[in-house]
Amino acid sequence: SGSACCVSILWKDGENHGAGRRLLLGFSHRKTRIKAGKYNYVSRVYAFEPNPPFDIVARSGFFCLGFAPTSLHDHGSGNSPSLQMGGDEALESDNEQIWGATREYKLKIKNEEFNCPRIHFVTGIAEKMGDEEMVIVSYGVNDCYPRMVEVSKDFLVSLLKG
Repeated sequence: SGSACCVSILWKDGENHGAGRRLLLGFSHRKTRIKAGKYNYVSRVYAFEPNPPFDIVARSGFFCLGFAPTSLHDHGSGNSPSLQMGGDEALESDNEQIWGATREYKLKIKNEEFNCPRIHFVTGIAEKMGDEEMVIVSYGVNDCYPRMVEVSKDFLVSLLKG
């Protein structure tokens, strides 16, 4: 199902003799059941034609978005593409609900644990002002606190071609 839409990307494939064409890129999510009453959320990016009937041209595999880093040197590790950037704002909170969500409740799929939240949900995507090759992605972590990351359009397009 849909999550956040859309930014314009340049898509190069064999259809236009090597010339690029403009597509729209968005995020979708999938809810997967762990056990009765417990779920994981994973994301993917997709690209589609900007005109009706809005055909989907490509989509990535599923991935997860990261926790807030605990220091400026912690930019993610584990088994998934990392889109983590930023400071340690979650650790500075007095709210124990937020504090606990910073490293607990990790994504587990078939007994494999990943260094990202069990629940994340992309809520927005926008081009960075002054740099149309970068986007800001906003998302919620474990239904407790918001995050934003800056990522290049080239990286997101590479997920579509991976």
